[in-house]
Amino acid sequence: MERYHFTLRFDDEQHTLTRFNGLSVQRVGDLLVSLSEALGMDKNQMLVLSEVRGNCYALDLTTETRTVYESLKVIHKNISENNYAGLNLPQRKYAQTLKTIMGGRLYLKAYDKDKDYEVRVEKIELPQMPAYYFETGTAYGIITAIGGNTLDGKAYIKVNQEDYNIEITPKQEQILLNEYKKSRLRLSIRKKLNFETDKIVSAELTDFEILNEQSFSELAEQFRKKHPIAFPDEVVLSVTVETE
Repeated sequence: MERYHFTLRFDDEQHTLTRFNGLSVQRVGDLLVSLSEALGMDKNQMLVLSEVRGNCYALDLTTETRTVYESLKVIHKNISENNYAGLNLPQRKYAQTLKTIMGGRLYLKAYDKDKDYEVRVEKIELPQMPAYYFETGTAYGIITAIGGNTLDGKAYIKVNQEDYNIEITPKQEQILLNEYKKSRLRLSIRKKLNFETDKIVSAELTDFEILNEQSFSELAEQFRKKHPIAFPDEVVLSVTVETE
């Protein structure tokens, strides 16, 4: 199987770094953990630190997965250009880790084994990110809690398949009280999430649908009551027998 090699080479303008006078173990650990999260590797993929060398401080990384190798190139190229539009949150966090390690004193060269690919990272200028973002989605479940902390305050529901409170309006509360611990619901929810952690800060119910889980016989009985002509209570069969 082919192996792909990728190097992260840290140095300063005076070339004072060596493999014995380089990054601390803590810094290297932070770097590798952050890079692993940025790559989003699954359990079948692996990236290893194969060597530390220098007249600088160079970390040689090796992988047998082409997609991991290509991701390494894309991430470091974008960071070298201060282009973060195409990077996800873990990748932007990796850029922040690099910035902290470089500390305004070091620069980074990232390159492949034959140096067909090589970028230089000198100054990382991360854009100011918003504190929160909003996401609309659908959830399903049965109401396990409904109400509020005060009589005049906001009301919330909790459903059995979600672990956060969902804010509801007074009108929604009146309707949903009848469905407490009974009906399965389809909920349209607008969530407010923390940009850095992706954790839900708050959520509000924008719409909902009560899902009918009645049996066929129950549905048939309801239909019969609604349309009695179609289902008369008694049916009389008349049979005529002819004899010769």
